[in-house]
Amino acid sequence: MASTHFRINGVDIKDPSTFKKERYNVTNLARLSDATMAGDLIAQKRKFYFTYEAITAAEWQNILDAIWEHEQIFLSFEYMENGVWKQATVYVGNIPADLCLGTNHSHWVWKDVSFNLIEK
Repeated sequence: MASTHFRINGVDIKDPSTFKKERYNVTNLARLSDATMAGDLIAQKRKFYFTYEAITAAEWQNILDAIWEHEQIFLSFEYMENGVWKQATVYVGNIPADLCLGTNHSHWVWKDVSFNLIEK
């Protein structure tokens, strides 16, 4: 397999067509009786979005083996960001994918495949 920038549970997966990283704060913010906001920052978390315009059955199965075909809730995720390997413990969200005939109608291709990984 060619060099990859993503590993799930130690398995290299195909680089996606598009990768998006979302950062967000987990808080317990609430409005007080004078309408001001109060609260605490509980944690800072990340959500990772993968999109593949088209992917072969073997490449898709490799990803499914890492994120779905086992009985684990939490997964180890490693990714390259700005030349540095980073790590997160994640769980998988929705996994939509469309199965279509390839352009020459001789094989099936998975299209518009997407999934997200949410930090624990």
